[in-house]
Amino acid sequence: MSQPRIYYFDNNATTRVAPEVVEAMLPFLTERWGNPSSAYTFGHEVAKEVEGARAKAAALINADPIEVVFTSCGTESNNSAIHSALSTNPGKRHVVTTDFASISRRSVTR
Repeated sequence: MSQPRIYYFDNNATTRVAPEVVEAMLPFLTERWGNPSSAYTFGHEVAKEVEGARAKAAALINADPIEVVFTSCGTESNNSAIHSALSTNPGKRHVVTTDFASISRRSVTR
């Protein structure tokens, strides 16, 4: 008996991981799982891989690697963007959002 075809429309909450991403990440989920911010060699090796990924991501969008920031979640991304906007414009103290961003906005107003 075959499985019914699934139509998934909630990509805001989570998205299926592409097979090539699973393949690229598998070593870091099973063998090379060290903390890249740590003081030990095992983590330093992972940090080199993170920096390589940052450089690749930057090249895709014609950016400098220092401009690419990896975050752990949408809330961290939202807070980082707001903090950056306020830090780079110290005379401006207001943040304007729209109803379109209401789902994301909840993460920074809690």
